[in-house]
Amino acid sequence: MKRRTVSLVMAGFTMVELMVSMTISLVLLAGALSILYSSKLTSTQNEHMARIQEAARTAFELIMRDTRAAGFVGCSRAQVDNSTTPPTSTFSNGLTSTTMLWNFVQSVQGFEATSSTVWTPALDAAIPASPAPWGGSDVLVIRAARPDAPLFRTNAPANPLDADLSVDRDPTQGLTGANATPTPIVITDCQFQTVVMATDFVAAAGAGTATIKHAVAAGVTNTSASLPHAFASGAIVQPVQTVVYYIASCTAAGANCPGGATPPALWQIVGAGAPQELIQGVESLQVKYGIDTNSDLLADQYVTADNVTNWGNVVSVNLSVLVRSVDEWGTTKDAKTYHLLGGAASGGADIGPFNDRRQRSVFTTTITLRNNTL
Repeated sequence: MKRRTVSLVMAGFTMVELMVSMTISLVLLAGALSILYSSKLTSTQNEHMARIQEAARTAFELIMRDTRAAGFVGCSRAQVDNSTTPPTSTFSNGLTSTTMLWNFVQSVQGFEATSSTVWTPALDAAIPASPAPWGGSDVLVIRAARPDAPLFRTNAPANPLDADLSVDRDPTQGLTGANATPTPIVITDCQFQTVVMATDFVAAAGAGTATIKHAVAAGVTNTSASLPHAFASGAIVQPVQTVVYYIASCTAAGANCPGGATPPALWQIVGAGAPQELIQGVESLQVKYGIDTNSDLLADQYVTADNVTNWGNVVSVNLSVLVRSVDEWGTTKDAKTYHLLGGAASGGADIGPFNDRRQRSVFTTTITLRNNTL
């Protein structure tokens, strides 16, 4: 009987096969990591760009809201009678207009940054030194009825000697909160328009009527307790304000300043209130003003603030903002020069290069002053 021998053979990979498979795995892993890294970079870049676009969109919406309402004087435009000497207007400003805040004769006003430290005309004292306007960036001033302002109507004729206005109102609205007295108000009955400072608002809780006083007192800018015209019953009474937009650095002590830094931001001043930071990352604001030279209510040319000879002829505003990402990322430095409103040769500005690692983009829009084109 023969004995059968069975041999067992152990199957496996040779060292060469293992090294080849490891090499292929590393190549595939490197490809996957490269795709992941590229996707991460693209996602970060898109996120920064989305934030930049959102900042610009918000900035434009805020500025548009006030600019479109600039020069509100009720249901008709102010009319000037040039046949009299001096010419007379249906609009009168009952406030001392030696300060920029109360000059409601001008619906829009601006200050052109002619250098990193100089503005033409010179900045008004109402623009605070802290936070100081960002050098090389323009300042835009709008005088308008604000969207949150309540609306009243007189329920009796208002005579020139009357120091009080009797008005109908929504029982839930009054001159309180952001519109608390003293606050400037416009009175118009489609024939005459005037602005005075409301000094008191007297109304019982839930009442549908109220009394608005416009007295002369210490610290109040009314030139007189009297009205320049008589106003019919049903005249519109609405708060108006001067709103200033400018670029300044984030306050170092502010909790919203990233890492204790002081990046640029869009700031707003409403009336005599304190400056409010609106949007971080807005690095420059450049403004031109559309001038109507032939009374057809259309802009015939766009000029900088230092070339505007009559602010009453401004019918639109052309503005451009440079917005940057708040934080740095990546390794590529920003070596671009950004041309706002056609660049310095066209009355705009050439800004950069910055040589940092932030993303930037320029946004431009034109806003019509609706009340100046009706």
